[in-house]
Amino acid sequence: MLEQARRAPQTVTADWEPVSPQRMAGVQVKEIKNVAIRSGILTECFRPEWFDPQFKASHVVYMALLPGGVSSWHCHRCQSDVIVTVRGHLRVGLYDDRPDSGTYRSFSQLNLNVARPMALRVPPLVWHAIRNPGGQEAAYIVVNDEVYHYEAPDDWILPPGSDAIPYSLD
Repeated sequence: MLEQARRAPQTVTADWEPVSPQRMAGVQVKEIKNVAIRSGILTECFRPEWFDPQFKASHVVYMALLPGGVSSWHCHRCQSDVIVTVRGHLRVGLYDDRPDSGTYRSFSQLNLNVARPMALRVPPLVWHAIRNPGGQEAAYIVVNDEVYHYEAPDDWILPPGSDAIPYSLD
């Protein structure tokens, strides 16, 4: 065995449940099961009772990322997001900017994919950015619990790679 070799970390349990680092406070993940139907696959993307407290949907958008594309880092002061991948593979970075949180200034990275769908709930003041690491377009829907205010958006942004968030989505 080569001296530099290290044992790979566990990524799933014997029941194929993902093993991941400690979840960021307030971030919730709901695994969604695909249903094979006669003509294809049915995937339920959102139900308010999947989250605690229940999530009230007020605004829904569809986003597509080109291969290698990355969103800006962004967060909201008031609204929460629920993110569901509908095509391809996404890498989501989360950075906790809430001083009163038990995970303040921590970073977490999740991989979301249509093969094993999940709904990711991101609370206010948790910065998040999304990268498409694949070679084809990827897409996702975002369900917000607040309507979008065109004149004064609850969107706070930093450019990808900003030094204000000392982590990368590579």
